[in-house]
Amino acid sequence: MESAAISYACFLDVFCRALSNLATLSNTYGTANCSILKLYSSSNKGGAGAAAAAVTASGAVPAAVFQACRSAVVPGGGAGEPEHWLPEPPGGLGQALSPDDMAAAGQLLKNFCERTLLPRLEERIARLNLSVSTARKGLKNRLTRLWKGAAGDSGPPQDVSYPWHSVEAQMRCLADLAFLLGQYEFAVQMYRLAAQDYLAAPNSKWYAGAEEMIGLCSILAPSPSGDPVKYLNRAFEHYSKVRGRQGRMLSTRVMMDAAAYQAAVGRHFAASMSLMRAHFDEEAARAALLLEAAAYALLRCQPPSARKAAFHLVLAGLRYHTAKQKRLAIHCYMQVTPAYSPGTWRHISEHLHDILGKQCVELGDAEGCLKHCMALLDCSHRPPAAQGQHLVRFLEAVKAAGVCGPIPGLHLPEVVTDTVLVKFADQRCYQSYTPPALLGSSPMAFAANAAGAAVDGSSSSSSG
Repeated sequence: MESAAISYACFLDVFCRALSNLATLSNTYGTANCSILKLYSSSNKGGAGAAAAAVTASGAVPAAVFQACRSAVVPGGGAGEPEHWLPEPPGGLGQALSPDDMAAAGQLLKNFCERTLLPRLEERIARLNLSVSTARKGLKNRLTRLWKGAAGDSGPPQDVSYPWHSVEAQMRCLADLAFLLGQYEFAVQMYRLAAQDYLAAPNSKWYAGAEEMIGLCSILAPSPSGDPVKYLNRAFEHYSKVRGRQGRMLSTRVMMDAAAYQAAVGRHFAASMSLMRAHFDEEAARAALLLEAAAYALLRCQPPSARKAAFHLVLAGLRYHTAKQKRLAIHCYMQVTPAYSPGTWRHISEHLHDILGKQCVELGDAEGCLKHCMALLDCSHRPPAAQGQHLVRFLEAVKAAGVCGPIPGLHLPEVVTDTVLVKFADQRCYQSYTPPALLGSSPMAFAANAAGAAVDGSSSSSSG
């Protein structure tokens, strides 16, 4: 009872301070623009624990509503999210919220949008439209801009940002607001009007941005006469002119947009070409990701381009290895290995197993290295020196793996003793007479008699 009384006193203190803050803000911004949101309405006493118990009895909000907002966390927070989420409460997320609380939160957002956000956006759009119409629209302004553009020298690209009060920046801001509100046709008109000024400057970065937004508007509001990829390719060409890392990242982004659109409409081969176009100027890790995505796009074609996809995966493996991502490189090579059978593509298969064996050694995978070195033993078409090198690598892999006994999958050659032919290239081939003593039954005696016969023959020839 004492803890419940303390919790209720804390709740009253927080509520009184919230009302005081609401009164202060209402005096500054007006009563219509300020409101307060009350939660845990199911129980006014006992805090959140009692509220959760009351909601459980009356019917809580489904937990899936809140679980959908919690995305997976990359180790180390590499994707912009925190390194780890806070632990969930015992009852789960949102279990103390009742349907009335959710309705109150929805009503608060609705009132904010209807009373504050949308009126402010409409007012800003009206001011920007009036400013742009005065400076850029109309026949007089078009002729003036055309005359100045013909008389001036374009010069080198100027990758500078326009100040917020300039007409170029206001046109872009007006187009972005129209895009935000879903007025795509009006947004395309503003982007095209602004793109003319950016191209005449010339300002490659701003012009590419306008073309990219025209392409996105064409995707969201498709028209029979417009192809979004045309505008996205134009944006890629001008983003590529921007110096530094930012231009490279922007050009990659616009090609990924083009590839996503092409894949969505079933043009997988074109999506692969877009991803290939984006990877050339990228860093090793990003280029490998783009090449791998291009390979998977080729596999979705009808019919699939398996051989070309395998080639892209090999290139992705090379880029992954350059980026020190050896596991991803091995993953790419392992997907390619079944596509190149040893019978048809013998040299390519050997090259892949050779690379995989070396990378398994670098990664410390002794069993994987043994598997790939064993695949290299079928090399009868190679010179003896290369065969010996493969055999030495195989023996080293066996020693590193610690294998004792038969090796599964190792096919040893079979020797048929009935058809063995032994050829000699020493003095025995040129002697006209072979002493009967050389034909002993014991191999050791045969070797000793052969040596003695050779000595006797040499001494007799010297005495003669």
